[in-house]
Formats: sequence, structure tokens, C-alpha cells
Amino acid sequence: MNCFNWRYGTACCAVLGMLIAGLQSANAQQGADVRTDEARNFIDDFGQIVDAAERSRLLLQTDDGREISFADVLTNPDDVVLNFRWAKAQIARGDVRGASATLERVLVLDPDLAVVRLYYAIVLYRLDSLDEARAQFERLRSMPVSPEVAADIDRYLDAIERRRARLHQYLTLSLGSQIDSNRNAAASDKQQLVTGTLSNITASQDKPKNDIAYIGALRYDISYDLGYQEGHEVFAAVTGYGSDQVQLDALDLGSLSVDLGARIRGGYFSLTPSLNHTTQSLSREKYLTSRGGRLRADWNIRPDTNLFAEVSYADERYQNTSESSALRLHSGQRYGARTGANYAWSPSNRTTLNLNGGKKEAARNYYSYDSLSTELIHAYLFGGGSYISGSVRYGLDQYRDPDSLVTGSSPQHRMDRSTRLRLTYGAPLSQLMPDDGFGDSNTAGQIYAFLAPINWSVTGEYLDTKSNIPNYEYHNARAQIFLTRRWEF
Repeated sequence: MNCFNWRYGTACCAVLGMLIAGLQSANAQQGADVRTDEARNFIDDFGQIVDAAERSRLLLQTDDGREISFADVLTNPDDVVLNFRWAKAQIARGDVRGASATLERVLVLDPDLAVVRLYYAIVLYRLDSLDEARAQFERLRSMPVSPEVAADIDRYLDAIERRRARLHQYLTLSLGSQIDSNRNAAASDKQQLVTGTLSNITASQDKPKNDIAYIGALRYDISYDLGYQEGHEVFAAVTGYGSDQVQLDALDLGSLSVDLGARIRGGYFSLTPSLNHTTQSLSREKYLTSRGGRLRADWNIRPDTNLFAEVSYADERYQNTSESSALRLHSGQRYGARTGANYAWSPSNRTTLNLNGGKKEAARNYYSYDSLSTELIHAYLFGGGSYISGSVRYGLDQYRDPDSLVTGSSPQHRMDRSTRLRLTYGAPLSQLMPDDGFGDSNTAGQIYAFLAPINWSVTGEYLDTKSNIPNYEYHNARAQIFLTRRWEF
């Protein structure tokens, strides 16, 4: 009898150990899934911030002159001031080509107006009429202008030479920090399913934990114009990303991605095929290697409207870590498709709508799923280089088979519904620094020139994931602050 009890107890302990190990594996995989998506999302978010900052920097800063209409100009067509104000109103609403004609008319009336010629040269630069813009800037050099305007002229002439070059290189560095309310993506409920039975969550590591992380991202881009009139080019990019948690060291995340591709342009249409290799690590242990490709098509149906579509494929190979001995079971293929549109309400006001579909095939079917999501992004550029960008994304993941370690004998398939809200405000440091704040020495000027283009941004984000299985239902609030600097050479 005692022998029977000992064997029975040993068997129960073994089964319980397997269940606990299985549950720990599921929890570890929940973390791996979240971190994989997080690294992928960070690359996209990083690109959006850099894009918004760069467009804001390039946006011509003028007072809008909205009180002026073309009817006012018609009443006095030879009034130079009236025409100049009308040109600035045209620029503010995005009619850059119309502003070019207006400014040209003003210069016919008075060719010695340096400020008008400066606007005209910048407008030609924005229209990519580089030879004509260079001629206007060089003519300005012979006119009496202030030292500040002379410096602007030299900067634009340098920029024209860089744009005319066939080889372009960019280096973008971003440093910052973030705080999360639920960094470990722990279940919101105080209970979880274990082989179909609800049990109370008692382990501290399975409860939500807030934490601070220090984050760095570095991206190098290079492109080469193939010399065709259409502007075909080849490009490459290397992006590194890392986050170091203050307390939860097991969630330190790293990612390194390499992209190679080409842009084939033809009038209003462009085609971009590319190849990608990505590795990711958790707690300095490599757990994912992904190799794949992407094909994107863009169609500019109007000057203010762009349609796009893309398909992607990736072969994802997971390897086990000290946190989980079952990650290899998630290896497989990922297929994706995206379509959407960009609409520019004005040069400073743009909306993007994405519709995404995907399929993940894993070594075990209960880790395979189909996904569908939509995202709405809006960016508004203020004067002086500041901007605000907001997005809302809703996604649905439907898993193929039930996981018996979680649902037991129940045929319940996991289904997750996630909503992410995100809002970013950014501006160059020059808005916070007075021109003479560092003195008037050469060293002070060099310090200001280095710091002024740095973009600072603050982001708030809320992620809410609903699931029909309580183990995977969680939410997280996040705040981020970043400093970003871009160099062109």
C-alpha cells in the first residue's frame, strides 16, 4: 500500500511538473511573441518619426497669408507686395507650382527683390528644378543680402550638389528611454487556464511589472542612382536596435536587420523589390533568425494621393533559450500582404490608411495563426519644424488549433483582438535654444550647429489585447522620449 501511494504520488508530481513546465513554456512564448512584434513595430515607428521630422524640416516656413485671395491680386495685378503675399498663401496650401508662377511674375515687375528671389529659388528647389534653383541662388550671391541669408544660400547650394550626386548616404541615431506599466505582458486577469482549469496566478513573475528601459537605435542607409532618366536606384540599409531594462533583464531586447533592394520608377508608378535578414535576441540570447523578401508597388494617381500594395514572405527560425525550451516549435513561414493609401491634405497634413493580412505557419499548428489588421495614421507639421503624429491600429489573430496544455480537452481556439493607440509630438532642439545661447565664438557656433538639428520627441502609447483565453489578455501603457539626429554625407 505504501509502495502504491509512493508511486501514485511520484506520478502526480511528474504530471504536475510537466504542466508547470508547459505553462512556463507558454508564458515564455507569450513573451517571445510580444517581443518579436515589438521589435518589428519599433522599426516601423522609428521610420515614421524620422520621416515626419525630415518632412517637417524640409517644409518651407512662411506665414500663411490666408487673408489674401486671387481675386485680391486681380484687382491690382502690379502690386508687388500683394502678389508676394499671394505666393506665400499658395505655398501654405500646397500649390507650390502655382507659387512658382506668381513669384516669377513678381520678379518680372522688380528683379532686384532679394527676398522674393530667395523664395523663388527655394520653390524651384522643392519642385526638383535643381539647375534653375542653382542659377537663382548664384544670382542671389551677387545681391546685397544679410550674412544669415548668405549662409542659407550656401546650405542650399550644398544640398543641390548632394541631390545631384548619384551616391547618397544617411546615418540616423536615436537614443531615449521608455517606461511600461506591464513590461512582461502579464495577464490582466488574476486567473489563468491550465489544461482547461482556471487557477489563481500566485507567482510574482506572472503578475504585471512596470519597468524602465534605455533604448538605442542606429540606421545606415545607402542608395545609388543607376543613371537612368527615370531615376532607378539600388539601396541597402542596416538597422540595429537595443533596449536595456533596469529591472527585468530577461526582457532585454536586441535586433539587427539588413535590407537590400531596388527602386524601379516609371512616371507615376514605382516598384520596390527587397530582401531582408533579421536576427533578434532576448536577454542577449539569440532566439530568432528571419530571412525573407518583399515586393511593393506605389502609384501616384494624383499629386496629393498615393496608393500602395505589397506582399512579403519570411522564413522564421526560432531557437531555444534558457527561458524556454519550446521556441523551436514556432519555426516556420510567415506570409503577409498590405494595401493602403496616403493622402496629403496639404504639405503639412497627411493621412495614411493601411490594411494588413497575414498567415503564420509553425511547426505545431496550435502556434499557427491568421491575422488581419487595419491602421490609421495622421501627421501634422507645424511651423518651425515641430510635428504631431497619431495612429490607431486594430488587429485580429485567429489560431488554428487549441493548445491542450492551456485548454485541456476543450476544442477552444485562441483568438486575440488588439488595439493600439499612439501619439507623438516632436520638434528640433533649435526651438528650445536661443541663437546666442552659446555665445558668438566659433566653438559656440559649432556646438549650436550640432545640437540644433537634433529632434526630440515624446510618445504616449496604450496597447490593449483582448483574448478568449485569459492567459493572453493583457494591456500596457507606455511613455517614450527620444533624441534623434540624422547625418547626410
